[in-house]
Amino acid sequence: MLVYKFPIPILIIVFCLVSEICSSQTREDRDNVSVILDSMATFETKVNHLRELLDDGRLNNDGIANIFLQYRDSSLVQEQWNEALLFTNALGGYYIYESINHTKAFGILENYQPYVQHSSDEKQISLFYITYAEAATFMQYYKRSLDILDEGIQFMEKQKDSSLYEFGYAYLKAGENSDKVNKISQSVGYFEKAKKIFAHQKDTLMYLWAQNGLAQLYGKNGLYDRAEKARQEVFERGTAIKEYQVVTMARLAACNEANRKNDMAEELHQIRLALKERSHKSDIQGIVNILTLSYAVSTYARNGIRDTSDLYKRELVSKIGPHINNPFLETYYHLAMSWNALANNQLTQAERYAQKAHEGVKGTLEAQNIMRSELLLSNIYEKMNNLPQSLRHFKNYVRMKDSVNNVTARRRFAFIQAELEAEKKDMEIARQKQDIKILDAQNKEKTYWMIFGGVMLVGGSGFLWLYRNRRFAKKEQELTEKYSQDLLWQQEREKEYIARELHDGVGQQLTLMSKKARDTRQKELLKLSQDTLEEVRMVAKGLLPPALANLGITGAIQQLIYTFDEKYNIIFTLEMDAIDDCFEKQQNVNFYRFVQEAMTNLVKHSQATEVLIEIIKKTDCVKLLITDNGIGFDYNEEHKGQGLGLKTMEKRIQMMCGNVQIRTTKNRGTSINAHIPITNA
Repeated sequence: MLVYKFPIPILIIVFCLVSEICSSQTREDRDNVSVILDSMATFETKVNHLRELLDDGRLNNDGIANIFLQYRDSSLVQEQWNEALLFTNALGGYYIYESINHTKAFGILENYQPYVQHSSDEKQISLFYITYAEAATFMQYYKRSLDILDEGIQFMEKQKDSSLYEFGYAYLKAGENSDKVNKISQSVGYFEKAKKIFAHQKDTLMYLWAQNGLAQLYGKNGLYDRAEKARQEVFERGTAIKEYQVVTMARLAACNEANRKNDMAEELHQIRLALKERSHKSDIQGIVNILTLSYAVSTYARNGIRDTSDLYKRELVSKIGPHINNPFLETYYHLAMSWNALANNQLTQAERYAQKAHEGVKGTLEAQNIMRSELLLSNIYEKMNNLPQSLRHFKNYVRMKDSVNNVTARRRFAFIQAELEAEKKDMEIARQKQDIKILDAQNKEKTYWMIFGGVMLVGGSGFLWLYRNRRFAKKEQELTEKYSQDLLWQQEREKEYIARELHDGVGQQLTLMSKKARDTRQKELLKLSQDTLEEVRMVAKGLLPPALANLGITGAIQQLIYTFDEKYNIIFTLEMDAIDDCFEKQQNVNFYRFVQEAMTNLVKHSQATEVLIEIIKKTDCVKLLITDNGIGFDYNEEHKGQGLGLKTMEKRIQMMCGNVQIRTTKNRGTSINAHIPITNA
């Protein structure tokens, strides 16, 4: 849960002031207020008059909100866009945080969306996107919220105002919602961008909210060490600046992780600290209170500590009133009440609350809460001796848990793979910088020789200058070729190192985990560890294919093509002569990598359904032909752009003293021809 910390416009101040106004205002009074406001010439005088009425205590919050809505609609009719936008933002904030009517807030903001382009107030436009996305999030429309945030981020990026609070908050909210739709790499990127902006703005509280979001993301995806490290900063810095609401929310996330790991002692420890820290005042303390109390009631009930669960249940019931229309908080409230009723053997009441929680999360992307409600219903029906219903819900729970574990494993490996790709890009950047240094040195060398040659030319020594210049060009070409070859072999050594680390480090740990799971008969953990081990082995094989050493170049390529054939819905036809005695070891690696890169590019981009690979051994050379019936591409554009893959493929064949031709036409497929001389005859 995040703090909605907007710079407070005049209308928000009005909403805060009216929260204590008596609710006995009559319709006649409101009509009189409208008449007086209509007689005023400027918007500022209208606001001042409303503030005077608020001081008199004559209107309630909803009454003023209705007046604002009338003026918003009137401003739209008169095409007073900035004034209408100010009304809209104030109304959205009121219904989200004061009235807790998210359906109303979303409707008002969505209704205004077509008009936002007419406004010229950049600050209020940014605020609109944030409020609109916040309302969608509370309605659990996570993908819709992401679309809104992306549009808002594009707008704010164009403004280039790094001091704008909404700029960082948009990235923060996008990080949260990207996680909810299973986009872990994008989520990490959004959180890191938010942290960078808030650090620049010296906004420590919002920086910690972004850090807490990052910690929760790591924890949900099984990266517990990273989660703990990120969360520790929230504990330390949040306590130091006395921002206890973010510390409490971090405690609840730690409590949730402990529950997933079945660590009862840690779960109870974290909820005790959360209960202690939530007593401090904060601007979102009402929401923090409800969440903390709900966690406490559930945690103590699950662990059989009924008296403590009952104690916090009474406090929860007394404070839920203003938040009962919040779908997010309502889910945790119903789960807590159900666990407490189950602990007290009030089975009918427990079933009713559990069904409400289940209905509330059904159809949403809140997998953890869906699993909680399924397991809870299974336990309730088991106590009621309704075994068919208990078994049905338990099967739903197990099926979803297996699915979540599989998704988590895939997301974790996708994230690690993305990190490896980022490291690869860093290496490419380092290589480019090295190229620039070499080019600078070459330019200095050329300049020197040009001056020297000019002097020698004047002195009648032009022939010597020409000779040295040609010699330098040859040396330069040799240096470039050697550098390219060294770079490729360095990449192969890096891949070999990473593959060994995955096999000897992560692989051994996963093997031990599988053995322990098998010994303790934890079937779910055994399956997860075995699936994870298999994925690690697949990654290691991609980095350092053992088939090349075990089967030779012919067998390795055959196995490579068969692997692609099994994995993708493409018809691969391989016609290959034995070429094991054609090349030296290093050349075999280059040849294998060339085919591997070609196949990878093909399945990623070509959209082909049929592929033909021919490898034919001639008297003095090996001919390679790869053709597909895919969509093709613009070869010149790819080659001139950032297509390092094509350049690397060509470089590998050149290192084997061969040549390669790539022919492609849009929507007519691609053909790759290579001729490599036999050097090991």
